[in-house]
Amino acid sequence: MSFFSSYKKIFMLGFIMVILVTIPFSVYIAQKRQNISSKAIKSTTLSFEPASTTAKTGDTVTLNIWLDPGTGTTANQISFVKLAINFDKTKFTASSLTENIMEKIDEPQYDNTAGKASISLSIGADPANAIKTKTKIAILKLKATAETTPANPNITFDFANSQVLSIDNSSQTSDNVLLSSTIPATVTITSATSTNAPTSTPTSTPTPTSTLPNAKPGGSSGSSGIPSSSPLAPVCSSLDINGLAAGTAPYSLTFTATGNDPNGTINKISFNFGDAIEDLTIGGGIGTSSVSGQILHTYKTPGIYTAYAILTDNANNLSAQQSSCTKTVTVNSTDLSGSPIVTTPLPPPGDGEVMFGLGALGIIFTIIGGVLLFL
Repeated sequence: MSFFSSYKKIFMLGFIMVILVTIPFSVYIAQKRQNISSKAIKSTTLSFEPASTTAKTGDTVTLNIWLDPGTGTTANQISFVKLAINFDKTKFTASSLTENIMEKIDEPQYDNTAGKASISLSIGADPANAIKTKTKIAILKLKATAETTPANPNITFDFANSQVLSIDNSSQTSDNVLLSSTIPATVTITSATSTNAPTSTPTSTPTPTSTLPNAKPGGSSGSSGIPSSSPLAPVCSSLDINGLAAGTAPYSLTFTATGNDPNGTINKISFNFGDAIEDLTIGGGIGTSSVSGQILHTYKTPGIYTAYAILTDNANNLSAQQSSCTKTVTVNSTDLSGSPIVTTPLPPPGDGEVMFGLGALGIIFTIIGGVLLFL
């Protein structure tokens, strides 16, 4: 009787040891799977450059498409991009959408009747080619077909249908990466003949001086009052903000744009915040040759935004977009208490097949241990 009693005790002890080893091992495997699934986070930005430009009807507008996977510990390692682009079908027709650096995995698709273009790009089979820094990945060319002075961006990314995949070199698994933000483009189209010089000098009725800025009868321009040189565009000299360039959503900033016009007056300051465009037409020196206009804007969605200002003078000349009049604003997400959080939504609970296998293994050990216990 003592032999069987010792026999039962040995198997009971072995059963308990198996359970004690299996449970921590299952928890460890599940945590590793969760860590792998949470490596890709929301930090990627797609943008058009230049974000603001002008063209004439009949011209080809060339826009570079840049991908920024983020910086630091939140940066993605991009392996696949699907670009879905919308454009104003009444003002443009798509002529080409070509890859740069990445490889196209299908031919670009154009639908000029709907104002859409798309292409899918990949790094290929080598994970070492993953994009880790801001990179130009494609070039979009559109033909300008009609005049427009858009109040809002007229070339945008289709956020819902664009897609980015990130690859983790340590795990060789891919995760879907939701875009943090996109930066659209605004193209102003003028008439192809509006700025052409006349083929001959008028000799009948001189042009009234009141319609030409800074025209002085009897000056160096001649008795007709026509200036000897074409009007110069205004210059945006700086864009300042009243706080830090990074904050938590909702994040409000006051933007101040300063600039001048060398031979006219400034009628409008257009602020492109990266997620919206607002025009300032009153105050801040509007109507004079020198302006310093302020406007308040609130970023409600986390992301990385490029903000800039464009000045428009009384002759509808636009200032050029330049670095001195550009700011990059980073907006982080918040929890209910208002404190910033750097993690993404809860990752998936792990691989279903692995978890099922571990559960089945635990059940088998439990049955074996129970049988041995009764024996």
